Amino acid sequence: MNKVLLSIIVLLPFLGHSQVVSDAKLWTGISISKEINDFEFTFSEDLRFDENMTHIDKVFSEVGVQYKIAKGIYAGVNYRFSRDNDYSNESYDIRHRCDLSLALKQKYENFRFFFRTKYQTKSSSPEENNPTFSRNKFAVKYKLENDFTPFISYEFYYQFNEEKIINRTRFSLGSAYKINKQSALKFFYIFENRFNVKTLKHNHIYGISYSFQL
Repeated sequence: MNKVLLSIIVLLPFLGHSQVVSDAKLWTGISISKEINDFEFTFSEDLRFDENMTHIDKVFSEVGVQYKIAKGIYAGVNYRFSRDNDYSNESYDIRHRCDLSLALKQKYENFRFFFRTKYQTKSSSPEENNPTFSRNKFAVKYKLENDFTPFISYEFYYQFNEEKIINRTRFSLGSAYKINKQSALKFFYIFENRFNVKTLKHNHIYGISYSFQL
């Protein structure tokens, strides 16, 4: 009996942090791109839902440009303007986000291999530090003959300021469908795991997006 009581006392701090919040989200978006020589310019509009897809989480616009440094090597910069839901005040906050990225792309027969590293910072409320992350993503695609391109990817976030830890990972799978030479649809599912934070969180993210190339 004493051993059981001692075990409970030892494990109690861990049990107190083992509660996990889970949510189902929906991400939707539309993007337009234009290639000019070695540059590719993009503009996108996104609408995201949370609270089991019943509540608008954020709405944002994003512009970016990617430059082809050499074969299979690309550098990019993006800016995002968003309205994020503030649950505590029952309002929406204006947020700005900027990132710099370097991507490597390689083809082997019908396979497409992709790696991207990104330095990202965004604005936050005055009482918080502006979050700054290193994001690293690995992806593999396989091009089928029926215009479908299934893919699988893994991404992790490393936060520079405050605790300097990995606090988020994303595992995703889905497929792109080529409608014609200029447009495509993408369907995907993401399992997002947020840890090393006050409240552990698992998100099940379902998404659909449409892209058009000018």
